Amino acid sequence: MSYATGDSLAVRIRIAFGADLSASSASWTWTDVTEWWHVPEDVAITWGRSDRAEQAETSSLSLALKNDDGRFSYGNPTSPYWPYVVQWVPISFDIDLGDGSGWRSRFSGYVRRWPVAWPGRSSQMALTRIEAVGVLGRLGRGSPPDLSPSRRANAAPAGLLAYWPLEDEPDATQAASAVSGVAPMFARGPVVFGFGAVYLSEGATTRYGTKALPTLIGGGGLIGVVPAGTAQQWAVQVFYQSADGGDDDLVQLRWHTTGGTYTQWDLVQDRGGVDGTYLVAYTPAGTPAVVWSAATTFGGPAELVIAAAQNGGNIDITVRFDSYVSTASVAGTLAPIGGEIGLNPELFVFSPGERFVVGHLRAYNRADIVPATSAALRAYAGETATARMVRLAAEDGLTCAVVTPASPVDTTMGAQPDGTPLALYQQVETTDGGLLYESGYGLGYLPRAARYNPPVALTIDAADRELAWPFEPVADDVGLRNVITVNRDGGSSATAIDQQSIALQGRMEGSVTVNLSRDAPLADHAGWWLRRSSVSGLRYPSLSLNLTAARGLATAWCDCAPGARVQVVNPPEQSPGTVDQLVVGATEVFRGRTGWRVTLNVEAVTPWMVARVGGEQRIPARGSTLAVALDEGGQAAVVDAYGRTVAAGGWGTADSGGAWTVEGTAADYSVTGGRGRMSLGSVLVSRRAIVGSTGLTDCDVVASVWAPVAVGGDIQPMLALRYTDNNNCYLAVLELRTDGSIWAGLERRVGGVQSTLGKVRTTLTHVGTSTGLRWRARATGTSLAMRVWAAGTAEPTGWDLVTSDASLTSGRAACRAILGTGNSNSLPVLVEWDDVAVYDATTMQLASTAANGVWTTNAAYMPLDLRIGGERVTASAISGGTSPQTVTLAARGVNGGRRAWAAGTEVDVWQPAIAPL
Repeated sequence: MSYATGDSLAVRIRIAFGADLSASSASWTWTDVTEWWHVPEDVAITWGRSDRAEQAETSSLSLALKNDDGRFSYGNPTSPYWPYVVQWVPISFDIDLGDGSGWRSRFSGYVRRWPVAWPGRSSQMALTRIEAVGVLGRLGRGSPPDLSPSRRANAAPAGLLAYWPLEDEPDATQAASAVSGVAPMFARGPVVFGFGAVYLSEGATTRYGTKALPTLIGGGGLIGVVPAGTAQQWAVQVFYQSADGGDDDLVQLRWHTTGGTYTQWDLVQDRGGVDGTYLVAYTPAGTPAVVWSAATTFGGPAELVIAAAQNGGNIDITVRFDSYVSTASVAGTLAPIGGEIGLNPELFVFSPGERFVVGHLRAYNRADIVPATSAALRAYAGETATARMVRLAAEDGLTCAVVTPASPVDTTMGAQPDGTPLALYQQVETTDGGLLYESGYGLGYLPRAARYNPPVALTIDAADRELAWPFEPVADDVGLRNVITVNRDGGSSATAIDQQSIALQGRMEGSVTVNLSRDAPLADHAGWWLRRSSVSGLRYPSLSLNLTAARGLATAWCDCAPGARVQVVNPPEQSPGTVDQLVVGATEVFRGRTGWRVTLNVEAVTPWMVARVGGEQRIPARGSTLAVALDEGGQAAVVDAYGRTVAAGGWGTADSGGAWTVEGTAADYSVTGGRGRMSLGSVLVSRRAIVGSTGLTDCDVVASVWAPVAVGGDIQPMLALRYTDNNNCYLAVLELRTDGSIWAGLERRVGGVQSTLGKVRTTLTHVGTSTGLRWRARATGTSLAMRVWAAGTAEPTGWDLVTSDASLTSGRAACRAILGTGNSNSLPVLVEWDDVAVYDATTMQLASTAANGVWTTNAAYMPLDLRIGGERVTASAISGGTSPQTVTLAARGVNGGRRAWAAGTEVDVWQPAIAPL
């Protein structure tokens, strides 16, 4: 038996009294308190985010525990859990469905309140109504400061004895300590706090992960005290930009040890007039010894680490400055670090124009310190979104489980700003477009690429009473934006506009700030945010699920995480078809062990259904219309194809696969009469337009072409397959010869060397621009094939030419044309292209197309769902050839209703392919 077959729900409530929140949750000791659960009161759990929330929210739990003996009373010394009945103790609420999967966590969090109540106004019955929140609620407590990346990176590593960030404001007179119990550094002489961040150029083009730092150029110094260490090893670490050079006997940094052969250690620049950097150690008697040196000075800005460790009778020394590493060994006994430490301790006055900016001084009771914070000091510029999310969580002592996308495409972040934990998480989520949520006692992150085309995780059949009420879809403009401006933090901006929505609904603007590494992708991000913000159709503020009645859905529901796709099938007839949504949050209410109701917070799945090879979506028609009227009962439609229309100077954007990339000048390309035109102005100079998905291995390219009769020499249109660049591709060539004959050839171009793989004369005759030619070229594995036929006629089944070659494995597709040797046609020669489509030959799904609207007749596309006006129809057959085409409809109608459509009504695919960001 199980919950699905009628058993009661198994419930477990545990509390980790005395847990160390800085340690892993796996180390906590749990106490089962289920027997004190006050079952008559509901248990309410929320997780994810609420309707229309734009950022992650903490989960919550409320439940009642019997407290007759005061065991759950805060501060009660007679409690068996004393003294650990305190705020922020971990608690979990788990269930077992009896399906063999064991305990499933429905809530993991921390008790925020322990209120005691006496429901019957009698001391004989007392309840503690616990209120708990998740890890985001714990992180959001109080008013945490905005920390710099460097401050966050190594706030409290193992072995840290002292840390002075030196990020104090300009009016400071001392440098605050970041380690409790360690005194601040005090200033001697003219220390200028908050002077500025160190930089590589006067234009300050490099942003560092630190707040403004002090400068000591006027002869100022900073002195602090390091608590005594305990090990015969230590390290000091500092980030600085030093003098430009020429400063003799400049002691940049000095620290002390508690005994041993040497008790004072100086980092000196240009000692005794000799250029270089020296580590000078002093005996207790004051005798100096150079224990390490380098014939260079370290100007920076970068991070310096000097570490020492006892090794038998020697002291091993390691110096690291950014990527520079140098070692030395000297005889002696090493004592633990401890005592005074100083920056510019001798108050050296620098020459005009020089600088000595310092920050983030640390001392360790260990030697295995590497400048791991170098990336932090460069603010992690160029870091990927998922890597940043995981790192930020780790800095806060949390795990972050990242869902791996099927096709990893990560966002490159800009420099990390100063910020609180929640603000930094939110910036990553906003920039990437992913989904952050709580996962156990850590975090979970669903990257944008993992949100594309999600599988259906839960199907709710309304006809089988699995959908609970209320069910209240609404058509409103909540969240609707038809003008979106995306700003880059510290950079430029881009705006995307939905003119059709503006015409129908008026202008509704929105803006978002992202932290991208560069400005170039801003237009793409603006388009993507517009897509997310301009979803049409009904909105579902919530969906309800009664798992008391629909017990069979319990397992699937428990497997739903934020971002899971949920469909409601067979909804009430007044609702327009299947409800397709994404779960972003939920409220679960448990009434004892038998009642279980869920309210889902959802958002439309539509923006996330994007084009992919083998997917459900199809290339949009973009302008196809009914050539004749279609009545209510009609099962056949005549569809006119449209022509491409873009301004001169290019071919515009392909229907999928991005914009055309052209070779030559933009003036050589135009669109006329719906066809793409290449202008050939000289012999043996090609023109090439490249389009299509990168990395296609098995590809199939189809195109139509028109060209004049050749005079004096060939005219050669070509299709390029597995195109990497001009020197590496396969070419399917049509040689239009002066005698009217048409030859088909397959050629290989590798490393700039071109060779013929095969050539054959076709049975066709070229008569000029009045008759177009259509041809197909295919590369599958090592096999290459092509065939050509007259445009407007049925495609033949056989191949004109088949050969094999293993030189090239993948690439894009291209249209190319060239005038052969001796050609004397009047210049320019115009070659026109149409109906270009690039297929993945494995699945025969369109990977890219620039077709002018002629519907594909490939069998893999049947049946094909279309949209005629607002009606969804299914095509069972589509005629081949050119416009107009006849489409045979196998099914019509929404909710049993059909409409008559006039000639000119738009025809498109039901799920047009949208390229992902």
